[in-house]
Amino acid sequence: MDISLNRTNIDAFGESPHQPCYSMNLAEHGEILSIHYSPYDWSQDIMLIVFSNKVLVVQLDHQDSLKFDVIAEFQHNVICTNIYLSAETALNIVPVNIQFCTAGVDFKLRIFKGNLSDDNTCQELIGHTSYINDLNYDPENIYIVSVSDDHTARIWTVADNKQLAVFNLTSPGMSTCWHKDDSSKLLIAEKVGIIRFYNVTKQKPILSFDYGKPLASANWAPFDSQLVASLQMGELLLWDMTRCSRPIQNKLMYTEGGGEVKFSPGTELIAILNKLENSMKVVHVQTQRERLSVKLSLPSNLTWHLRIPIICVSEGDKLHFWKVVPK
Repeated sequence: MDISLNRTNIDAFGESPHQPCYSMNLAEHGEILSIHYSPYDWSQDIMLIVFSNKVLVVQLDHQDSLKFDVIAEFQHNVICTNIYLSAETALNIVPVNIQFCTAGVDFKLRIFKGNLSDDNTCQELIGHTSYINDLNYDPENIYIVSVSDDHTARIWTVADNKQLAVFNLTSPGMSTCWHKDDSSKLLIAEKVGIIRFYNVTKQKPILSFDYGKPLASANWAPFDSQLVASLQMGELLLWDMTRCSRPIQNKLMYTEGGGEVKFSPGTELIAILNKLENSMKVVHVQTQRERLSVKLSLPSNLTWHLRIPIICVSEGDKLHFWKVVPK
């Protein structure tokens, strides 16, 4: 399927920055539960789009008018709560290789593999006993990490999909990220407000932050391995790992708690989505100047393109794309 979308405000972006450059209606597939741009150079235009009973693998062309090609469709017979693409995914080989991991409401992880033929496979990873809040492949595709309301973080080996380690937490695990260059370094953020860093090889914690307020989300900057952001009771906090006693910056973004925070991979921008206030904001990391603020109805989550300062937000059965000027 090849869908070419009408151009909306791309030419007038400088005059109307709060309007999306493009909007895409996917009502024929149902409500969008989650979206995820590829974080890898060789597959950067691939996006995973999750619906109630399936996952679409699509390729986006951002030249001039946005083009949208559905590459593959995978059935997902339980509600999917999180998704992440594997570095093994490649479309420039024959046969192509598609691989990703999902978390379901039945507390299982599922590894999907496909090559655009009838050879699609799905393997279940069982271990969690409650809702899985986040999951992530490491940059070298050695491990998968998942964090859950069951007060555990679990490490799985990609080679055999076996559970390698369990880290016991003091509260539900909310977010997890890998060091951008080192697959042995892992961030795990807990609901109670503690952000811990682990050495996975030694299976030991090595550093922690604690702001003393409930945490909704945390993210490790892909452009600076010393910089971490967290969203705690509506406050956006920035942490320098070389000075971890207090955050180096904090700014009240929302009066309601909850939400999601995510760095742009290619620019010094950070996005904050709050579902309770139906709002998404983008600020510059260093200056804290607001670059974008939009109201949404029923947003599910957001995702950044790897190289282009484009952010996509899912809202009901629609996708909205903004190009954000960094400065």
